[in-house]
Amino acid sequence: MRYSLAILSSAFALAITRVAAEDDSLVQCQSDNPDVAIPACTTLLDGGRADVTVLPRIIAHRAEAFARKYDYSRAIKDYNHAIKLRPGFWIAFNGRGLAHANRLNFELAIKDYDQSIKLHPDNAEAFYRRGLAKFGLCDLDGADADIAKARELDPAIGNAAN
Repeated sequence: MRYSLAILSSAFALAITRVAAEDDSLVQCQSDNPDVAIPACTTLLDGGRADVTVLPRIIAHRAEAFARKYDYSRAIKDYNHAIKLRPGFWIAFNGRGLAHANRLNFELAIKDYDQSIKLHPDNAEAFYRRGLAKFGLCDLDGADADIAKARELDPAIGNAAN
């Protein structure tokens, strides 16, 4: 009996350690530092244990980290994956739109911002970014309208302090 209790106790301790490590990876995956976030998110994804409801968010966090390292191709690939898993994930459309805009592909950026706005109509950031993308295409009236709408939703958007 004592032997069984010791095995059970060490198995429980191992399980707790594994859960704590996964929790730590999840926190690190959300880091603003891409050199911390990318390996942590990858560890969670490679572990195959991430809940299907959380998986698109983990993928989107890694995509954002790739974008912070100016690796827009990998960011777009991850955003595509997150959107495939959760087609209504407006955050991934926002992120992918920004990655396209940073690659100067304003047409694709606008399509992603359109979808983000369709899914989340109060999304000031998507209106603002879509306005900037329209500016990149010399659609000044469209840019002004989107930026005005963004500022109507969030008066502080686009200010240097943000």
